[in-house]
Amino acid sequence: MEIENFLEREQVITIKNIEKQLAIREMISKLLDLGMIDNVDRFYAQVIHRETLENTGIGHGFAIPHARTDSVDRFLSVFGISPVGIEYQSYDNQPVKYLLLCIFPTSMSTKYLYLVGMMARIFGVDEKRKAFDEARTPARIYALLKKEAKAYFESISQKDPVGKGAELTDLSGVPASNLDLLIRLDRLYQILDSENKTPGIEEKIKELKRLIDNRSLTYYERMRKKMQNPFAILDKTSCSGCHMELPPFYLAELKEGKGIPLCNQCGRFLIIL
Repeated sequence: MEIENFLEREQVITIKNIEKQLAIREMISKLLDLGMIDNVDRFYAQVIHRETLENTGIGHGFAIPHARTDSVDRFLSVFGISPVGIEYQSYDNQPVKYLLLCIFPTSMSTKYLYLVGMMARIFGVDEKRKAFDEARTPARIYALLKKEAKAYFESISQKDPVGKGAELTDLSGVPASNLDLLIRLDRLYQILDSENKTPGIEEKIKELKRLIDNRSLTYYERMRKKMQNPFAILDKTSCSGCHMELPPFYLAELKEGKGIPLCNQCGRFLIIL
């Protein structure tokens, strides 16, 4: 999966404003400059409303301001670089240097989940963050994003024999939106497991768990113990985690969207782009 599926070079910018709301507005204005939207105020209000529901600073100097809205029919994004850093009230109370702004229709939620999952993995590693800090310019950072996006896709596409023959749980009837919550939970666990322990992260995990259906939460916890990454992409007709092709009848069931999709071979949660 290439970074061009989400971002082009001109969508990576240096942010001039050091105040959170102004920085977000600056990024949305870039979408206007690129001819991707025709109204800054409308989308700014939607993104800021989302921020009032939950702070999107996910730690390690990274934030993901976003809005799901059917006011657009394609995936829109801007990657912003703040050399000075923005006070964002993130989980770890660290200033934000990198912001990924996304505006997308509900039908593209899984595309967003994949992108955020990838970025969280990248910026959760000290060595990788240092490389981005040293790159500084949008052109060099975009080149790094291309490299890391390719490496991430290859990493989650490696075969994992531990997951083979996983005992599936029937997650039919569980709202697909729970997959969003599970990926957010996985990000919090990544922060918890990192060397940079974040105060209050365990409480955040407890709060999020209360929102997740018990069947999907129990299944996630079991899969997390079995493999490093319990998520995979449906790559045409195959699971990117175990590389096994899914039967046509099972693919048809997944596309009906009656629950959280799982690979019937390795048991991973499937992100359908």
